[in-house]
Amino acid sequence: MKKEQGKMIGKGLLIAGASVAIMAVGGIAAYFTATDQLTNAWTVGKIDVELQEPLYDNAAEERENIAPNKDLTKDPQIANTGTNDAYVFLKVTVPKANVMVASQDGTSFAEGLQELFAYTVNDGWTRVDYQESESENTYIYAYGTPDQCTALAPNEKTSVFFKNSKITFINVLEEQGLEGTTLEMPVEAFAIQTTDLTDSDTSDPEQVWSILSGQIGAREGGTDK
Repeated sequence: MKKEQGKMIGKGLLIAGASVAIMAVGGIAAYFTATDQLTNAWTVGKIDVELQEPLYDNAAEERENIAPNKDLTKDPQIANTGTNDAYVFLKVTVPKANVMVASQDGTSFAEGLQELFAYTVNDGWTRVDYQESESENTYIYAYGTPDQCTALAPNEKTSVFFKNSKITFINVLEEQGLEGTTLEMPVEAFAIQTTDLTDSDTSDPEQVWSILSGQIGAREGGTDK
């Protein structure tokens, strides 16, 4: 009798244990859970400029058969066509030749390597770099003062670079090999963002040009620069 009671108690324990196991398994499915998500979005800005010369474009006849000491229309200005404020720079390349030139009144002469065009720069531009070679001189000008670049907002334009929108073909004497040749004076615009240039957000024209020219060099020459 005691053996049968023991078997029944053992069966009861097994059944109870099984019930506990079932309850434990069922308890896993009863945990509360939740999820959440944030989507962070940023719109990428754009630095872009357009170099414009509206008066030059409409002065085609003036550019034919130019004579010494002739004033010529040239009116480069930079338009910000991007979406961010920009610091802008203008590169001016002036051709040279070994020629003799006369003074304005024709009473004196000078011979040697000469820039073939003379010009005056409008206020609001600052020279930050200069390079010289046998065939040309290259100048870099920042839009701004010697102490600070001027930020150009989207859809804004700089002032015209050359004073009175004119350059002058120098008073070169005839029969020195320039007759019939085509003289070019290229201009090129550059732009860079106004923020996050350095830890202090520099606006110094020479520092900004150093950063910009370094970026141009790296882009043109590869990642090893």
